[in-house]
Amino acid sequence: MNQAEFEQHVRTGERNKLVLELMHNWCAHARARNHGGTGLIAIHTGLPLGMYGMECDYAPAGGLAGWYLEQGALDFYDRNCVHCDQRQPVRLPNLIQLVGERDRELARQKKASDRAAAEAEAARAARKRCRDVLRVGQSVATCSFLDDLEALDQNPSEDARTRIIETMKLAPEVLTPPIQEYFFELVSSPSAGCQAEALQGLQHSSADAKRLTAAALQCLARQEAIRTAAGIVMTNPLLADEAAVEAAVPALILLAKPPRSRFGDDRRELVPGPLEVMYDAWPEAVVRGIQARLDSRQSYAVRSGTAGLKVLTRIRPALLGRFAKTLVAKLARAHLLIDDEESDRNLDDVCSDLQRAIAAAFLHDPVATDRHIEDYFAGASSEGEVRLARAFHEVFRLAARDETKLSEDVVGTALARIIRFASTSTNFQVLNEVVQMLRGEPDEVVTAVRKNLDAVLGAAAVLDDHLEAFDAEQKQRVGTNMLAALEAQNSRSTLYYLREAFAALAAKAARGDRDATKSFIDFLSMIDEARTGLSSALITESSRLISTPEGLNLVLPELYTALVGSSTLLRARAAETLGRAGSKRIADLPELVLEAFVLLLLDRYVIVHKAAATALESVPLPPHLEAFADSALLQLIDVYRSGGGDKDFLAHCIKLYCRRYATVEQLKRGLAVTFIRILERVPASSNIREINSVAKHLQEQPEFVDLVICAFDDEEVSEYGEEEIMTLVYRIPDAEVLNRAGDLADLAIRRRSRAMYVAAIVEVLTRAGAWQQAAAAMEASWSEVPDTVPMRRLKWGRRMHLIAVQFELAVAGGDVPKQVALKGEWEALKALFQEDETLYAERRNPLPSFLRPNRGG
Repeated sequence: MNQAEFEQHVRTGERNKLVLELMHNWCAHARARNHGGTGLIAIHTGLPLGMYGMECDYAPAGGLAGWYLEQGALDFYDRNCVHCDQRQPVRLPNLIQLVGERDRELARQKKASDRAAAEAEAARAARKRCRDVLRVGQSVATCSFLDDLEALDQNPSEDARTRIIETMKLAPEVLTPPIQEYFFELVSSPSAGCQAEALQGLQHSSADAKRLTAAALQCLARQEAIRTAAGIVMTNPLLADEAAVEAAVPALILLAKPPRSRFGDDRRELVPGPLEVMYDAWPEAVVRGIQARLDSRQSYAVRSGTAGLKVLTRIRPALLGRFAKTLVAKLARAHLLIDDEESDRNLDDVCSDLQRAIAAAFLHDPVATDRHIEDYFAGASSEGEVRLARAFHEVFRLAARDETKLSEDVVGTALARIIRFASTSTNFQVLNEVVQMLRGEPDEVVTAVRKNLDAVLGAAAVLDDHLEAFDAEQKQRVGTNMLAALEAQNSRSTLYYLREAFAALAAKAARGDRDATKSFIDFLSMIDEARTGLSSALITESSRLISTPEGLNLVLPELYTALVGSSTLLRARAAETLGRAGSKRIADLPELVLEAFVLLLLDRYVIVHKAAATALESVPLPPHLEAFADSALLQLIDVYRSGGGDKDFLAHCIKLYCRRYATVEQLKRGLAVTFIRILERVPASSNIREINSVAKHLQEQPEFVDLVICAFDDEEVSEYGEEEIMTLVYRIPDAEVLNRAGDLADLAIRRRSRAMYVAAIVEVLTRAGAWQQAAAAMEASWSEVPDTVPMRRLKWGRRMHLIAVQFELAVAGGDVPKQVALKGEWEALKALFQEDETLYAERRNPLPSFLRPNRGG
């Protein structure tokens, strides 16, 4: 985020703060609620930034929640406050100030709209007077034709338009010289209307071709009747005036390929022919027209220039060379050369289009385009550097999207630039762009890396140096605030992932190639022992090289050395590498390697035995080593349950043991109960998947209900994790549900604020026939809902659920009078729902109030 974006967010927060004050002054019942999270800017500044909306306990309708509180507050006012008799005013100024500003702006807009309508009506009246004069001395057919023009002018419709066009085709004699002059006047007048029909009429008449072409170019310059005018100009391109052609370029681009919409694909028919024909006839005029678009300070104009280039360069790629420098300069200095507009905040759309155009130029002439990028990168701001770097990402995207095979020159030049960015740039946003580029690279890039393997491995080494220097610098800093610490953490992560990305790229390129694999291993073997970070990155990625027996033989010495070496990081990474090797390659390993691996399960360093336990899931072992791993895993479980260590790892070990080693007899003899007691102390919020995974091994034990209760009682479980927690209660056998029905009902009462929890418990209780406890649980859920106007529909719904459970309870007990009473209450609630829906239907319209004609109704 740049300074301008930060300042924009601060201004938004200050405006929201003012709206909050006006809202609180309006009514003592009004309050604001943030429906989303709280971001770093809000924490840093204390300003109300988030998805804020207005609320009140007396409001029957909801409202909007959004980034701009003003819109939501006005929408809430229109839906609720206009009709409210419960308002408690606080002080002035208040919300009515915003309402007044809004209403004055609406009045101004209406006045402007009425003025425009009056001007349009005056223009129509003038055209009618002109047509009345034309009627004098004309034939019946011509007068009828004028009547059709009158109908089209007064009430435009497709039927009237079709009737006029067909008349001109079938009876061109109605197009008398006075009518032709009238049509030329319509075409030349910007407020005349009916320009398309007038141009078509002139086409069917004997009008002068040069004059008609000039008239069509005038329409194109004003972007009126574009399709018809373009067709006329396309017919006689050499009759056009060069200056008029230049002015028509924006309209021709709009017809050929308008700029992309962020809201999805544009379904309009694209007509590139006129632009291409005019370029062939007047190349310099069209080039000047595109250059003028690119030189504009308006985002849409620049985007239309890049769209025009895309159309013309499909079969004329050399044209890209004329604009490459302009495109690069515009992108590098976009924040200075393009105005920030509401329709393209932060210039995202225009910069994306410029990057695509630069990518196309790079595909055509990589060396020249790269030279332009290098020249402007040297003097660019940090924002400009990021934009230029992102253009290389577009090179690969463009090739993938168009299914174009990248040439060696393109890939080699791009790879060299990417390596230079990574090795020399101090802009962490640029480095992050490089990380993104190196993910999912095409096959051509891997081939190019194979030819430049030393350079890629060297880049990984340089980045390792940068990482060490960064760590040393951070150790010397004192007193940093939270934002600075987070920024430093992100910067370090970028360097780390970039080093890993180059290591991965080198391994991908070396895979399956003996010489490249040998170069990779030779480089690894020459790394100084102190540089464990670089060695660990290469060891991790060496799993890609052991996909073949030959690759395994080359990697094995370094892998074994890492397994038994003194570096904890290397031992951990070597274990992870074995975990990714696959069963076929594991079968080819000497038993000595597997013995070294299983010993890591008892390694005293956490990073090592954690990595080994994780890898064990994918490493098949011979029987005697399986027995050792079984014992080692139980030792880890015992240590972590008694030592208060990492509970997440403890849950993982139990899951692994249940899947791989636990027998039915072991579980029955007490192991299942032991695991249940351990898992009760493991936070379900962060380990629910592991708990669910082992639940099938534990669910037959009576103590399993205790585990379920502990999971439901975990306050840290988010609403997104509720569904996974609920699956546990469904596993309880019906017999145990009946035995522990009271405990489950108490659980539902404790957790009554979580409706989904209560619903799951009630479902299980009713399944087992524990109706009394189900009714108690449902009643607690109903009583939890506050009895306020906004919540009454929810409260009625919960009451209906309670009635349903109570009705089943009455049926089970044969209590007929109770059944009749509950039925009556059910019908009464249904009537309340229907009355409420009818009464407040318009106020609950999902459209915001500013989009509805009866605002406040």
